[in-house]
Formats: sequence, structure tokens, C-alpha cells
Amino acid sequence: MATRQMEESWERTKEQIRIIWGDILSDQELQKARGDLHTMVALIHEKTGESREEILQKMEAIL
Repeated sequence: MATRQMEESWERTKEQIRIIWGDILSDQELQKARGDLHTMVALIHEKTGESREEILQKMEAIL
């Protein structure tokens, strides 16, 4: 469900990711994870060290 919402509202999702986490992910990385919630969570976790649970909560809030 969240993955489908992420794909459908990609531009808004991308903006929200940039607001919350800044420019930690390149456009190329964002494009690679587009529409895949678990890949996005993994990339953000890898870059920030933030727990996957916290990232998932934030992602679900913006979706």
C-alpha cells in the first residue's frame, strides 16, 4: 500500500524526503528507489544510521 502511494505521488514524496533528510540521497539514488518503500528505507538507513523503524514511521507519515 505505502509503496503504491509512494509511486503515485512521487514528486511530493521526493520533496518530503529532501525536507526530512536533506540531500543525503542523490537524484540517481532516489530514482533507483522510486516506488519501493523498503529500498528507500534501506538507502536512508545506510546513509544516516537512523533505525529502520524510525525511517519507516517518517516515510509512512509523509505517504
